[in-house]
Amino acid sequence: MIYITGDTHREFSRLDNFNYQKKDVLIILGDAGINYFLNHFDDVVKERLNKLGLIFFCINGNHEERAENIKTYKEINFFDGVAYAEDKYPNLIFAKSSEVYTIEGMKVLVIGGAYSIDKNMRLVYDYPWFKSEQLTEEEMNNIYENVNNKHFDIVLSHTCPYKYIPREMFLPFVDQNKVDNSMELFLDKIEESISYDKWYCGHYHTEKEIDKIEFIIILTMICLVLTAEIINTAIERTVDLVTKEYHELARIAKDVSAGSVLVTSTFALIIGIIIFAIISIIIVI
Repeated sequence: MIYITGDTHREFSRLDNFNYQKKDVLIILGDAGINYFLNHFDDVVKERLNKLGLIFFCINGNHEERAENIKTYKEINFFDGVAYAEDKYPNLIFAKSSEVYTIEGMKVLVIGGAYSIDKNMRLVYDYPWFKSEQLTEEEMNNIYENVNNKHFDIVLSHTCPYKYIPREMFLPFVDQNKVDNSMELFLDKIEESISYDKWYCGHYHTEKEIDKIEFIIILTMICLVLTAEIINTAIERTVDLVTKEYHELARIAKDVSAGSVLVTSTFALIIGIIIFAIISIIIVI
């Protein structure tokens, strides 16, 4: 059995009542917190997790070092792709960004990394921060060239495409103008250049499912509202051009055009409420 969860940040109490079998696979969508201190404290966590018998398949997040940058990790073949593991902890496996894996017959693309909104605080107080948290421009270009116009059954990433960011999860004390969204914008580009069935991502500490078709509907409704407003403005200006005097038909024309904007806006609001209340990209905790 294969399971998927979001960021764990070194806290694995969610496994206490988790009914799994040995050799089941748990995919962690970044920030597992396993390669965090890069010392013996990490070994304590690794020892405990490795003994569970569960296989951990971890996507690179932003609050951890990439496995390929740690000398104790070696390349292995996992799910028909390149991954990284240590001889001492063979059940803790880390994915390679841009790698394509075959999982239960499905073609799965993995893209790790994100920006740390607490980067400056970490640097000031000497908390762990990792230069490799985001993909480099060269890595982004290589990934794009390798996946462009291809189909994947599943995409696994730490953060999500920019258009799907769950903005309701923004922290009120974080100035979003200072947040580097280059990874999210890059994933936007990837999302538009490939076809896929499901996309799973973590990072935002929430659980939400947003279907790509639903976003198309939302964008359509936004366009309809804007179009109605434009037509309303055009009608009002035309009436003003024809006559400056009060006329009952002119009043009706203006009222009807303004009413069309109200009706369209109300309909768009109802559609939005239905979509977000029902709450397929999938963001998981």
